[in-house]
Amino acid sequence: MLQIIIIAVIIAADQLSKIFLMPEIQNESVTVISNIFYLTHVNNRGASFGMMQGAQIFFIIVTSIVLVAAAVFMVKTRKRQELFLKISLSLIFGGAFGNFIDRIIFGYVRDFLDFSRIGFPWVFNMADACLVVGSILLGVYVIFFYKEQDGKGLFARLGKKESKAESDEK
Repeated sequence: MLQIIIIAVIIAADQLSKIFLMPEIQNESVTVISNIFYLTHVNNRGASFGMMQGAQIFFIIVTSIVLVAAAVFMVKTRKRQELFLKISLSLIFGGAFGNFIDRIIFGYVRDFLDFSRIGFPWVFNMADACLVVGSILLGVYVIFFYKEQDGKGLFARLGKKESKAESDEK
């Protein structure tokens, strides 16, 4: 249930922020915090950071496949997932779905959060932020918390393989 709530909140926050803010910033950049944070309307027809511009059909197909696979995985493994993993997967799913809605309805993703004056060159949206944070958390989970069935984590396995390789050489 937690995952559904997180996903619904992310999608609602992303879409509502776009509905209320985009009309206000159609052809201008609005100052929120001078020299730091602005609201700037950008229609992103590419992937993250503007890569692969114009490949909307590709993004719709790939996102559809990923969302279905992620939903199946989350449902089938929900009883075995730790809270940390549930939160990270929910952030990723909610963010992907928020941008997916934009691609289906508009043919592009509506971006507006602009920190370019402090050196971050990309304009993004709430869904993008959730995708990035969720992906970082997933990476942290896999590296530091995930354990195989034998109870060993990633670093324990890497150390074991290295020591086995060293003993094989002797």
